[in-house]
Amino acid sequence: MVTGELRAVVLTGYLEVARHVGLDPYEMLREAGVPVSILDDPENRFAARAIIDVLENSASKSGHDAFSLLLAECRSFANFGPLSLLIQHLPTFGDVFEALASHRRHQTDILTLAVENDGETVIARWDLVPEFATPQATQYNVAVAYGVLRDVSGGRWKPAAVHLARKAPQDLSVFKRVFSAPLEFESSFNGFSFDARAMTIPLPLANETSAAHARRLLQLMKLDAERETMTERTQRVIILLLPNGRAALEPVATNLGLAPRALQRSLEREGHSFGSLLRETRRELAKRYLIDSERPISSIADLTGYASLSAFGRWFTTEFGMAPQAWRAGQASWPAQRPMAS
Repeated sequence: MVTGELRAVVLTGYLEVARHVGLDPYEMLREAGVPVSILDDPENRFAARAIIDVLENSASKSGHDAFSLLLAECRSFANFGPLSLLIQHLPTFGDVFEALASHRRHQTDILTLAVENDGETVIARWDLVPEFATPQATQYNVAVAYGVLRDVSGGRWKPAAVHLARKAPQDLSVFKRVFSAPLEFESSFNGFSFDARAMTIPLPLANETSAAHARRLLQLMKLDAERETMTERTQRVIILLLPNGRAALEPVATNLGLAPRALQRSLEREGHSFGSLLRETRRELAKRYLIDSERPISSIADLTGYASLSAFGRWFTTEFGMAPQAWRAGQASWPAQRPMAS
């Protein structure tokens, strides 16, 4: 559904890391259809699906479940691209989140970023749209975000926990090295939880003039308007609102700043209806949660927007031809990195 792109910076250090775990990096890139030439410039953009296939296949063939975390360790704050020039000069840690959200597409087309702050605890959800939310891609995404937030705060930010929706791996050594914070696997989201007071942390390099120059630079970097479709924007909002049971047409349209009918017309022009998009997104999320974790079916029902286990069970059986428990059991022999199509 979403045809997103990733910056080639995702593969920073890939040649070295692949050799380190016993792989031929050039062969792995060829198998995924990724030209070696894109590595020449970290700002090159390429099909997200192909780059994610490189990560998943490399982890699978090498037997290193933390393969993408080894890649994430190769990234520096400067590798975050032109956006790093802005966020390091902002006044406070909280301002960083606003900048990351508003300039999200300077990094990737497939990221879902949301921050919930109740005054005591902040939940920062760093997720990918369902089609691309494989274990390797997701943990890489969270690891890079962790490093950026740590570095931009001058090491003063310490999350209460790092959250990952995937199952806990057998070997936690690399995870503990990359994330110097408590790890919560099979969580309801990917990202971080931390004390809300951290949002007021002053940044060590705060400089209003430098931040203004960085904003102007980002404005000059024109992005192809067609990369961001209304379908993609709507899907991200659905993902954010589903766990709260609010992923209906009106709340989603309000979040996007549109009237419900205007949203429907925009989706229709792109060959979708709101109902079909909601259904497809819910299907992808349900499959991912069933395969990538051992969380109770009742928890998955909540995460996909159902108020009761029975309602979720009826919907799932209609969609997949069997109960969720039976579907999960039937997938046990399949690799966890990519759900089956149906």
